Amino acid sequence: MNPSNPAMLRNFLIAASIAVSGLIVGVLFTSQMHWTTPSEAQFVSGAAGPVNAELSSTSAFMTESGESPFVAVADRVGPTVVNITSDRVITRSNSMDEFFENSPFWEFFQHPQIDREQGKKREWHSPATGSGMIISRDGFILTNNHVIDEAEKVTVKTLNGHEYEAEIIGKDPETDIALIKVSHTFGAEEVALIGNSDQLRIGDWAVAMGNPLGLEWTLTVGVVSAKGRSNLSIAGGGPSYQDFIQTDASINFGNSGGPLCNIHGEVVGVNSAINPSGQGIGFAIPINMAMKVVTQLRETGTVARGYLGMLPRELTPELRSAVGLGEDENGVFVERVDPKTPAAQGGLEAGDVIVRFGLKDVKDVQEFRMAVADYPPGSSVDAMIVRNGEKKKLNFVLGNRAELASLFGQQPEAEVPSGNWLGIEVGPVNEAMARALRLDGTYGVIINNIEEDSPAVEKLKEGDVIIEIDRVAVDDLNDFKRIAADHHNSKKAMLFRIVRDGTKTFEAIEP
Repeated sequence: MNPSNPAMLRNFLIAASIAVSGLIVGVLFTSQMHWTTPSEAQFVSGAAGPVNAELSSTSAFMTESGESPFVAVADRVGPTVVNITSDRVITRSNSMDEFFENSPFWEFFQHPQIDREQGKKREWHSPATGSGMIISRDGFILTNNHVIDEAEKVTVKTLNGHEYEAEIIGKDPETDIALIKVSHTFGAEEVALIGNSDQLRIGDWAVAMGNPLGLEWTLTVGVVSAKGRSNLSIAGGGPSYQDFIQTDASINFGNSGGPLCNIHGEVVGVNSAINPSGQGIGFAIPINMAMKVVTQLRETGTVARGYLGMLPRELTPELRSAVGLGEDENGVFVERVDPKTPAAQGGLEAGDVIVRFGLKDVKDVQEFRMAVADYPPGSSVDAMIVRNGEKKKLNFVLGNRAELASLFGQQPEAEVPSGNWLGIEVGPVNEAMARALRLDGTYGVIINNIEEDSPAVEKLKEGDVIIEIDRVAVDDLNDFKRIAADHHNSKKAMLFRIVRDGTKTFEAIEP
């Protein structure tokens, strides 16, 4: 280039300016597209802040030394996780096992060898394995109820290889939470950090650790896929109170009772169930719910919940219109009010809509049931209802849910002829089963077995739920037994109303 040529000098300066500008734009563009080095790239960390300096570096995609942030999570969580072996003998009905094993969800902590007996029953003679987490230095361990339920002996193994026999402090089948204890003082680093599941957001990191398929201290990583999952059809009906965290962190048989953690190593859930028909779908109990239960189990060994005595139902658009609620108004429809219960004594009637309970507006059935259970027995609670298009305030003194059976056990059971009536063997239906079987406001009794020579063998089948016989409602086993006692010598055909696959239908059975 000739510096004495003004035109050439001007062109050179213009070209240089364009090149420098392009370089600056390129740097800014690549930084926005995350094409920078891994140590500089950032991601959204968990909802809760770091709990100590040791884990604060996990807010970056990689630590300064180039490690994955999950290394720090594994180091912190690993010593807090225990493997649990429960020695048990369980006897179950073949028909009911097959019924629930065919449901879309299945409890996954156990993988026993099954010794099937001839006939209607079978026994499981094998230890079941699961997981748990240490929650205090003095030996308390949190796990699932189904991990240690019916166990004759519970053995706990820690990361350092030590084994201890555990005492069962208390169990709560309604949330699937249990508390056990070993006679050992743990170090501070072996105690789980308890987080706040209410702060979880969809998309937050989720880290699971446990004993899947016998592979000890396995860590898997995913995200929080959804919150507030309920009405899951889990083996045996599942817990009554469901508010599951859904995650795609890989969990399998043996993870039950183990922790689901956030990116800071804080426990936000208790791994509890999977959907074996879908890959990457697991469920955990929120730690806030679990710790409420643990507090009561540690103090008394049992859980006391408020009890109202009514059957709530979700509001459909048709129901909302019929009771005079707007599209943006929420609540639960009162399908049934049981006699001699706090609901009846407080003036609640079938057909009412509960729009507020205590200090909370009622959104749906699950939220309403959780709100009632949060109050201790004996609590005086105000509620706002809608009746005939007008709002009305009621007050209820809650009963004790644990005493529910005694409230309905005041009438003597009817005497039933020896053998099963019409060759039909039935069992009770609980709340969780009623939701899973889509009974829509009814309970009834479920058919567990039908004898080969039964007159109903061509009309009814195992898994059907009987809700009426000859236009008489069948709400429970007592109702079925009374009807059986009244009709055991009858020769006329009887009209059975059943629920099958969520559909109500009639079948005529002739003795």
